[in-house]
Amino acid sequence: MISYIIGDVRSISESEFVIENNNIGYLIKSSLSTLSLIELNNEYKIYTSLQVREDDMSLYGFYSKDELEMFLLLTSVSSIGPKNAIGILSSLEVDDIKLAIIESDIDKLTKAKGIGNKTASRIILELIDKIKQMPNIKTDSKKTLTNVNEDIEVAREALINLGYAQNDINHVLNELKTSDLTLEELVKESLKRLL
Repeated sequence: MISYIIGDVRSISESEFVIENNNIGYLIKSSLSTLSLIELNNEYKIYTSLQVREDDMSLYGFYSKDELEMFLLLTSVSSIGPKNAIGILSSLEVDDIKLAIIESDIDKLTKAKGIGNKTASRIILELIDKIKQMPNIKTDSKKTLTNVNEDIEVAREALINLGYAQNDINHVLNELKTSDLTLEELVKESLKRLL
C-alpha cells in the first residue's frame, strides 16, 4: 500500500492529476477540493489509497489526511464506490460531511452527484457511530456566515415547533447570532433564555 507520495505535479485535469516522484509519474484520481489546491510544477505531499477492483486498479490521492480518511470511511459503506466517494468530497467539505452525518441531514448529502435519499440514509446509518467517536470534529471552527444563518433558521424552526412565541424566539436568536455556537448549543442556550 502506498501511504503518500511526495513529488511535483506535472499535469492536472478535471478529475485527476499526475505527480512525479523519482522519474515515475503517478496518475492520481482526486476530488475537486484537492484539485483546486494544487498547482503545476509545485511539490506536494499527497495522501493516497490504492483501490483494487476486478477490472480496475486506481490510485486516489488527497491534499489532506482528513480528506483521505473520509474517503476511506465513505468507501467502507456498502454500495458506495470510489467514484461516489469522490463525488461527495467534491460537493462538500470534510467537516460538512461529518456534520451532515451527525445531524442525519439527508438533504445536505444528496447535494452530491449520484447520491439519492436511500444512499444518503445508508451513509448516515453506517457511519454515524464512527463519526461521533472521532476527536476534534470541527463543527464550528470554520463556520461561514452561511452556516451560521442555516443554524439560526434550523434553531428557529425547532423552537417554533416547541410552541414558543415567534417574537421571543427572534429576540433570543438575534442576541446569539454572532456567537460561535454549534446548532445543538444554539438550541440549548435559546431554551435557557426562553424559560
